[in-house]
Amino acid sequence: MEQELSLQSHSKIIISEKSNHIIMSHLWIRLLLIATTVKSILGLLILFLLLGLSLSILIIGLHFRQSRHCPIDSRISLFLILAGIASIEWIVLSIILSIITIVLKHIRSIILVVFIILLASIIFITNIILFVWIICGSVWTLKVFDHVQYTNPSVNTFCQQTLYQFSLGYLFVSYILTALQCWYRLCIVIFCSVQEQYGI
Repeated sequence: MEQELSLQSHSKIIISEKSNHIIMSHLWIRLLLIATTVKSILGLLILFLLLGLSLSILIIGLHFRQSRHCPIDSRISLFLILAGIASIEWIVLSIILSIITIVLKHIRSIILVVFIILLASIIFITNIILFVWIICGSVWTLKVFDHVQYTNPSVNTFCQQTLYQFSLGYLFVSYILTALQCWYRLCIVIFCSVQEQYGI
């Protein structure tokens, strides 16, 4: 009798593991994980460096949030504040998800699988919102590029030099990192599809 219960519980575990493996092997779930996680310690270190950059973006935006610091376009500080918050959320969730996927390679719990899919979906949506917000910030920052001056705060064309140049630098770094991330993710997707096609 005990052997039957043991065999039944063992078979339920095997069925549960197989169903979780089937869930995780769906193409859209794999692509979602590819788009939102890193698979190495080096990737985690890069995320921690980006977290430091995001914190500095938030601090600069908060420090110069009053309109007197940038009367030419006061939305530049708002851009940095919200970009910093969204970046911090994205990076922290990416670090959590990446650690889970690195440490727990063989996911056995359906609750954990659902949690991973939910977390990856939130990260993906945050990335889209952040990308749109960076486009808005680009418009606000670059629109005044030819007219901005840093010396006379009483003129409407004034913007605090640290705020404006930090905004420009952040935009530059954001576009470069976005291009590199898209290229990297595309290579991973191509590699996974070739690997699946040829059974490597």
